[in-house]
Amino acid sequence: MITEIIEPSPLSVLILALLIDIILGEPPAALHPVVIIGKAVDRLRRMVPRRKISGLVISVVVITGAVLAGVALIRIAYALGDLAGHRLMGDLLALIFSSYLLKSTFAFRSLISTSREIGRLIDEDLDAAKRLLPALVSRNPLNLTHAQARSAVIESLSENYVDTIVSPLFYYVLFSYLGAGVEAALAFKAVSTMDSMLGYRTEELREIGYVPARLDDILNWIPARLSLPLIMIASPTKAQDILRACMRYRSVTPSPNSGWPMAAAAGALGTRMEKPGVYTILDEGRDPESEDISSAISLIGRAMMLAAVLSAVLLIPLG
Repeated sequence: MITEIIEPSPLSVLILALLIDIILGEPPAALHPVVIIGKAVDRLRRMVPRRKISGLVISVVVITGAVLAGVALIRIAYALGDLAGHRLMGDLLALIFSSYLLKSTFAFRSLISTSREIGRLIDEDLDAAKRLLPALVSRNPLNLTHAQARSAVIESLSENYVDTIVSPLFYYVLFSYLGAGVEAALAFKAVSTMDSMLGYRTEELREIGYVPARLDDILNWIPARLSLPLIMIASPTKAQDILRACMRYRSVTPSPNSGWPMAAAAGALGTRMEKPGVYTILDEGRDPESEDISSAISLIGRAMMLAAVLSAVLLIPLG
């Protein structure tokens, strides 16, 4: 029997999770918690009627399941150490499992590498780039021009900065002070995954995706607004342009949150971002060119580093 459990420090979990992401990248699909969550969402979607109450039921089941699975995996780590008669082994496994779970909620390396690869293909083979664009964006890429395709990459890179970096780190840090940082990050990622699969405004998904989409809006509300000062600090010489663009264009997108990081990035780069027929951000800016994707990757990369460093600093009091 495990007589004493010493939880790994939130700071050590974060540092190891960041190292896993940077060095190893994404785990195999069969072992990726987010992929497993996605499969559960898809299976549940097929089992229930297209009603708002169904979306609520799926949300409760998936969020609860993700959190309990995370708790169970960490407890298994301690149990393995106990069976082996080595408490230190259990502590080490708990650190590794916790870090693995936390890493699954963010994607530093993957977001940067995917954006860079699609940006390269836009110049070399636009058709090939269009085939890859759905990995980043939900819009139909078929009729996009070179400038619109570049805009789509920059928009998605900046929007995903919130979804895949700022938000999971925000909830991890916040709830680490309550002893549930990994669980909170997993809960957020469950909501984000549901929104990406069910939150589209199509006839089929409008009702069932209502609750997941609203939950995603609520959970990203604060992190989206935190992205503004982070991007301003990441590009201090453009801080006034970033603030001006964000204040003017933050509300032009259908989402109450995505306009904040996208307008901030547009202000920093001086480029117009356009989703044809839906919105235009910084319409007085120039069309994005090849080098603007590299500039956007550099900008968001610095903002990512700031978010990670700030998260680590905020966790220092917890040991």
